[in-house]
Amino acid sequence: MPNIYSYVPGGFTQQQPEYFPAPTPGPQSPPPRERTRSRTHAHRREATWSGEPSPRSPPKSTKPAMPPRANTDPAAIDADAIRRKAAALGIPADYSLKNWDHNERPVILLGSVFDANSLGEWIFNWTKYHHGRSHDATKTAGGLWGLLIELSSKLKRSREFYPQIKAKENRETLDDFMESGERLWSKLKDLLKACEEYMWRGARGVTSPRPEEGKTVQMGKKSGAEFVDAMFNGVKEWERTERLMRGMATWCQRFEVNCEDILRRPDA
Repeated sequence: MPNIYSYVPGGFTQQQPEYFPAPTPGPQSPPPRERTRSRTHAHRREATWSGEPSPRSPPKSTKPAMPPRANTDPAAIDADAIRRKAAALGIPADYSLKNWDHNERPVILLGSVFDANSLGEWIFNWTKYHHGRSHDATKTAGGLWGLLIELSSKLKRSREFYPQIKAKENRETLDDFMESGERLWSKLKDLLKACEEYMWRGARGVTSPRPEEGKTVQMGKKSGAEFVDAMFNGVKEWERTERLMRGMATWCQRFEVNCEDILRRPDA
């Protein structure tokens, strides 16, 4: 896992970006990856992550393996059933669900629904596109991706196993961690909302391909770059981002020490 606290004092600033020979990202998707059938999995991973450990497959010595995704192919799930589940969670009917694993907790960003893993990937890919793969902000975005996965998976396991825990003291311990974890989740939502404002500013300044329309509101390269620049920029939202990441890292470490045994042996 990258050193998530290796950054320039005051946050990250724009350097000469390393643009790739790929199309500009769409409004709700990360920059496309280059893929060919003749390339091996290892080659594809190196082309995407420059050979560095990714949050999807972190070193075993630094953090737990990424929680397994559902065995069911999301494409095979009834779209109406997913939409009904989204409606039950209060998600508006016109929001995009293509980035959401419906078995995971939803996170809403600008009319699109993500889970912790896909949100972390979206932020990472946009940061890499905007700053370049070797920039410290990109490494920090990889650290944020891993922390989002850890926080989400630990909260999910806590909710699933809580009814099976018999000892009152253990239930109280897990209660405390679930409450503090939910506070971190709320802070994440606040951070996303703050960065969305910068994203809108970037979208409003986009020039329409039709000269008669002039400046219009369009999500694209500029708006996505504004989002990640706000998240890792010292004069914008970096202080809030760093505080959240430190809180998530501390919470995950304390959870390992205090709660893992409880979840492994709920009937103790």
